Amino acid sequence: MNTLPLCLSLLATVAVALPAQTQTLRGGVEDVQGTQNQFFLDCTNLPMFSNTINLNQWTNTEAIMQVVNVGTAQNPMLRVDQIAAANKIMDMGNLRFGQSNTWEVNAPAGSFCMVFIDFLWNTGYTPYGSVGTYLLGPTPVSFRSGFASGQNQFRFNFTMPTLPQHLGVTVSSQALVIDPSGTAEFSNADCKDVQN
Repeated sequence: MNTLPLCLSLLATVAVALPAQTQTLRGGVEDVQGTQNQFFLDCTNLPMFSNTINLNQWTNTEAIMQVVNVGTAQNPMLRVDQIAAANKIMDMGNLRFGQSNTWEVNAPAGSFCMVFIDFLWNTGYTPYGSVGTYLLGPTPVSFRSGFASGQNQFRFNFTMPTLPQHLGVTVSSQALVIDPSGTAEFSNADCKDVQN
C-alpha cells in the first residue's frame, strides 16, 4: 500500500502549500556540467539560482535553504534566498544488481521514518510549510518504514534485483520523518544510478 498520498493529505490539513512564498528545503546544490552559474537541486530535476548567494561555494554541500518558486507549479524555478550547512538525513545505498547495500535515515531515536523512491526524471516541487518540501513525483514507491534506533538512525538493507531495463537509470529517494513529539519533516533527496 502506498502510504504517501495519505500522509500528504494529512499534512495538507496542518500545513498550507504556499506557492510563490518562501519555503524551507533540504538538499544539495549541484552545478550543471560545462556551464557557468547554472545549478539544480541535487537528485532532482529542479533548476536553482540566487541573486544574493554565490551558489558555486555551496556545491556538494548538504544544506537547508529558504527558497521561492519563481517559476510555475509545472515548471519550478527555485530562487535561493538563504542557505546554511545542515546534516544529511536521507543516505541512500548503492543500486548494483545482486548486491546488498545499507540505506540510512538519520533521525532522533524513536522517530517514525518512511522512505519513498521515484525516478529522477519524475521529481517535483511541492511545499508543505513547516514540514518542508516534498521532492518526488505524485506516485512514488513506498519503499520502507520503521523507527530510528537509539543510535539516531533508521537503517535497512536492500538487494537490487537484476533489472536490465533499468541499467543506468537514476533513482531518487526521500524520507518523511515524524519525531517522537509528532513534528514531521521531509528529508533531502538522495539518488543513485542503477549499476551492473
